[in-house]
Amino acid sequence: MRSEAAAVRKEAPHGGGRSLREPDATPARAAEEATGWSGALLCLPLALTLALVVYWPLSHLFSTLFTRAGSEALWQVLSAGRYRTSLLNSLLLSVAAAALSLLLSLIPAWVLARERFRGQGLLRGLISLPLTFSGVLVGFLAVVMLGRAGAVPSLLRFLTGRELLAGSAYTLGGLFTAYLYFEVPRAVMTLEPSFRRIPGELDAAARSLGAVPLSRFGRVFLPIAAPALRATFALAFSASLGSFGVALMLARRFTVAPLEVYTQLTGFSNDSVAGALCLVLAASSFLADRLLSGGRA
Repeated sequence: MRSEAAAVRKEAPHGGGRSLREPDATPARAAEEATGWSGALLCLPLALTLALVVYWPLSHLFSTLFTRAGSEALWQVLSAGRYRTSLLNSLLLSVAAAALSLLLSLIPAWVLARERFRGQGLLRGLISLPLTFSGVLVGFLAVVMLGRAGAVPSLLRFLTGRELLAGSAYTLGGLFTAYLYFEVPRAVMTLEPSFRRIPGELDAAARSLGAVPLSRFGRVFLPIAAPALRATFALAFSASLGSFGVALMLARRFTVAPLEVYTQLTGFSNDSVAGALCLVLAASSFLADRLLSGGRA
């Protein structure tokens, strides 16, 4: 034993240096750096694509604010009644749709994330199916349900003998209902992974203390999932704010900002006003995301 210890002491360098038996971390560090560079190179095509199709047009649009025509168009959008009404309609509809879709998605997302039952995959598929629909198809479904001869008015006519909700698909309420077609599934699919990441030990501890499922959901899950809830609200708000196909199908007696952009471009060739409206929409989405994320990068 003494000879082995002496051999180890001889192998150890003098002056407090590193032991010869200690592994050298330099190759591992070099491998990590090489992996980092290769990952950055793999992301380069996506970065270039985003720069060309998203950020360059946005920067060009923003630069128009510093021109006379751009500043006048922005002032016109913020002051003229028609444009202000379209923006207000879009903002109110988006806030309401995001809030209600978030509320309606809580229980389904919680059940899909925390429970295991037969047919769970089928239920998840049925919930997410509307996300594959185009805006025009969603608008058509709203007409089938709430149009002048829709299923709901026809049923109410049969039950009451009165014309109730006939043509309501073409009102702000009808557009709001149509937004829920795709916002509720979007919120469920966004919240489910966040709910699944919550440690099961917390739920087990609350259950051992006698908390019923609803109490565990309200007192354990919701406070922990607050960041995910805010992010889901911001996502639903932005998606509703920019929705165009549904509004194109249903807007008859009112207007919303995306539809106004389309009208200004195709009907009046008014690029300045259309660009100013787009800037306001983009700024609204950005501010909502920053405020709800607490300003995190």
